[in-house]
Amino acid sequence: MEVRSHSNGEHFISSSLLFTDCVRCEGNIVIEILPSDADQILRKCDLYLLDGSGNSVECGKAGNRYDNELKNITTLPLSLTRSALLDRKSEYLPDDTFSLRCICTFSRGLEFQTIEEVFHEVPLAVKQKYNDALRKNACQASKKISSFASVAEDIKTLYISRCLTDVQVKTKTKSFPAHRIVLCARSPVFKRMMTSDMKERNSDSIEVDDLGDDVLQQLLLFLYSDTVEKLEWEIATQLYYAADKYEIGKLKAVCSSFLLENLSPTTAGELLLLADTHSDGDLKKSVRDFILEHEDQVFGSEEWEKLMETNPVLVMKAMHLK
Repeated sequence: MEVRSHSNGEHFISSSLLFTDCVRCEGNIVIEILPSDADQILRKCDLYLLDGSGNSVECGKAGNRYDNELKNITTLPLSLTRSALLDRKSEYLPDDTFSLRCICTFSRGLEFQTIEEVFHEVPLAVKQKYNDALRKNACQASKKISSFASVAEDIKTLYISRCLTDVQVKTKTKSFPAHRIVLCARSPVFKRMMTSDMKERNSDSIEVDDLGDDVLQQLLLFLYSDTVEKLEWEIATQLYYAADKYEIGKLKAVCSSFLLENLSPTTAGELLLLADTHSDGDLKKSVRDFILEHEDQVFGSEEWEKLMETNPVLVMKAMHLK
């Protein structure tokens, strides 16, 4: 019998069914499989007998995938003998037809470079057990991973412990040890200070006279950990200023969000001025929208009247929207 390839229709393998006649072997059945291409090596073969109901009955298998020598499986004996077939002729030989299903795996020296056809189905119970085991292993792995410190936690520890600091960031009253590499990585302004022809490049300190101690401490904490602690309105407005000055975009967004969430009629004028001073169009629009929604409380507040005296143009533009 000849079997043709599914891909190109060419002759692929030849097979023969042989019976052995001797007193001891009881009429063993042997199938011989020969690839048409000498480079094709039969590495694995599973045989199934198809009974009258179309069921597959395993009747032989062979494999040499893990052998050191690349040798063909040329002959494969069936587990059924000729006499066993004849004894169950009605079941195994319906209409005197012997149907055999062969699943063969060939190789050219590289395992599974070409596979003609694959049939594979895992029982549902096995799949469920396998998936449960995977989920359990994944959960254990996740717990183990979460037990280790993150990069942010490790870098924050550097700031708290002051380990290997190489620069001092100074306000008018206090000095804070820091690391040049962290400042450069987190702020383009600090990076320009320490890598261009500015005085900070050859100095072991950076002066920030316009920031208070609490503000600088919060600023440095954010640079090392990406978080801020115990934000209050006054600190948030000053941090917003520092974030804009040193081009720390995420901190600026954090402060902006906090200020909008805590906006009130008495602080609307202050935040409007802050947004205008730093040319923050998005923040300015949000504050204006709030003012129009609470116009009576805002326009009647003492804070708004003070703003009218110090920044009449800004107030006029806001009231013009009404």
